[in-house]
Amino acid sequence: MIGHGRGSRHCGSRILLVEDDRPTLEILSLYLERFYTIVACTSGEGALEALRSDRYVSVIVTDLRMPGVNGYDILRWTAENAWWQGRTIPAVVLTGHGTPEDEERARSLGVTQFQRKPIDLRQLRDAIETCRGSTDACSLGRAGIVQAVEAWKS
Repeated sequence: MIGHGRGSRHCGSRILLVEDDRPTLEILSLYLERFYTIVACTSGEGALEALRSDRYVSVIVTDLRMPGVNGYDILRWTAENAWWQGRTIPAVVLTGHGTPEDEERARSLGVTQFQRKPIDLRQLRDAIETCRGSTDACSLGRAGIVQAVEAWKS
């Protein structure tokens, strides 16, 4: 984890931003912290640690392909463990080399918002706002997702 962003006018919105490419992470963080509080992580391991310790994350924005713990692992962990306090966490997936299978797999974990690299910053913010406004449309933690997780594990 590289740190927490400054407060913003959306003080209730904490965005967990996970990207293993440090320059990309820094650019996205600088832009997004104008609107949200950012928790930025350079690894999936750091993201899981942040999710375990920070129960105020509003939206996850994660790269899919990372060494070690990848975006799927983060989405799976969230789907299985975001039940605390009776809430769900919506997610936006970032991908540079996404295949239709990647998108299908992420959709089975409850993701509806995808951003292809190179990232259009305005489109990314729109995707985050869609997640913030419609937890049914792109949230993780629903009962059907757990079944999808089991299917992908096998």
